[in-house]
Amino acid sequence: MARGKTKKGPTALTPKEIEILRWVQEGKTNDEIGVIIGKSVWTSKYHLKSIMKKLNVTSRAQAVSQAIGMGMLPSPKPAVAEEFGPMMSVGIVGCGRGGTAVLNLFRENPSVKVEWTADRNPSAPGIIIAREAGIPTAEDYRFFLDRKVDVVINLTGSTKIAEDLRRSIPASTELMGGVSAKIMWQMFEERRKRAEEREKLLKEHEALYHLGLVVESIDSVNAAGYAIIDYATKLTDTPAGSIALFDEKREDMMLVASKGFSADFKKVARWNIRDGGLTHTVVNHEGPLFIPDMREFSKPNPVLLKEGVRTLLAAPLTMEGRIVGVLYVNDFKKRRFRAEDISLFSLLTIYAGLTMERVKALEETRLLSITDGLTGLYNQRFLMEQLQKEIQGAARHNYILSLIMLDIDSFKEYNDTFGHLEGNKILKSIARLLKKNTRMTDTVGRFGGEEFCIIMPQIKKEGAHAFGRRLIGEIEKYPMPNRTVTLSGGVATFPTDGKNHLSLLRKADARLYRAKREGRNRICS
Repeated sequence: MARGKTKKGPTALTPKEIEILRWVQEGKTNDEIGVIIGKSVWTSKYHLKSIMKKLNVTSRAQAVSQAIGMGMLPSPKPAVAEEFGPMMSVGIVGCGRGGTAVLNLFRENPSVKVEWTADRNPSAPGIIIAREAGIPTAEDYRFFLDRKVDVVINLTGSTKIAEDLRRSIPASTELMGGVSAKIMWQMFEERRKRAEEREKLLKEHEALYHLGLVVESIDSVNAAGYAIIDYATKLTDTPAGSIALFDEKREDMMLVASKGFSADFKKVARWNIRDGGLTHTVVNHEGPLFIPDMREFSKPNPVLLKEGVRTLLAAPLTMEGRIVGVLYVNDFKKRRFRAEDISLFSLLTIYAGLTMERVKALEETRLLSITDGLTGLYNQRFLMEQLQKEIQGAARHNYILSLIMLDIDSFKEYNDTFGHLEGNKILKSIARLLKKNTRMTDTVGRFGGEEFCIIMPQIKKEGAHAFGRRLIGEIEKYPMPNRTVTLSGGVATFPTDGKNHLSLLRKADARLYRAKREGRNRICS
């Protein structure tokens, strides 16, 4: 433990938590506790996890034991003889792997008492466990032969020790060894493995439950994608994975999030669904698709091959029969997945499909509130908010920011001559050209009727002026319907032209109208 840090002690439980723990003490399952409190099994598991966290323990049994020790629960009644019959006493010879497994199992059984253990190796794992439990130990089993026990279990595998024990133990004591002991040990090992598998499965289902809680508060497609990929790779113990959404308008796939791949992997942000290709196969496959070796797939994915992917598990994300996207997990070596892994992965895809559909709807709703319906550019309200944020960032990090205001020349005359529908076509064409020519870091919006605004972080006035001049020249040359269309513009730069969004807007607008006065189809700074 690090110096200066102390382990946090157990926390007192609420009356409701003590009542839940009392039901656990009585042997009730999570399902039964859920019925009692009138909630789902997931709620009862959530309460139990909270209880275990407060008590600094990792299992239900430890929680009950801790609560008894703290006086929150009564000690169990010593009714072993009534419930389990007469207690059986046991001595164990040989405390290696087999002896350790048998000892651990007997320690959990209230009808069996381990009286002593013996092993020639004083550091054998079973001997260490016995000492910790207060069970007498010795290097020579003969030391204990005068102590009467019901059964002596020989786990050494030595025929010489078996023969000596037969001669030495009383006739009333049963000797178990050889094949019998081996079978018992194997049965104990199998039981232990099954218990571990159940515990692992429980933890995995709890992880899915907590994923549900996490994604409930997420309202971004990217954030939800990364949360799902993180859980998917942990549940399947895979080093890499990705999630892609299906774009119904363009009928292609769009990468949302990935983990464990190189920077080049993210550059393939969109791809078409090829007939017989990997994505086509996944979306047309019922349930998860497992590919043990990508190199042996009929149409191997070149991007995944380049990344060195060997094994793949993927499944379509669906919603009411529609394809929402695809979830992939990958390994860079050949491997197999347990049936439980594939089942959990399939369950995860249901969560993922519902989550991605929900956050997509939230993002679309939010986008409608901040964009202009005609051009698809950001609206004035969002532009004002974004300009304030960008100015705050520029001031905090000490960088320059430029603002360009643009206005279509003689647009009222164009509408009066050709009609508003033709005017709308001009607005949409200019919007496309603005988006095409600006950077990803720029913010482009429609400020008013025929006015547009471009926020350009970390661009000096000279650079913004040169960009605006090139943009105006390109729009003049663009084949618009009916006649040539030109723009006039004005540039203002933070902090030289103003230290807040309103002063910058006023300065850019004044220079725009100066460009109009000087003959239009130009930009002033």
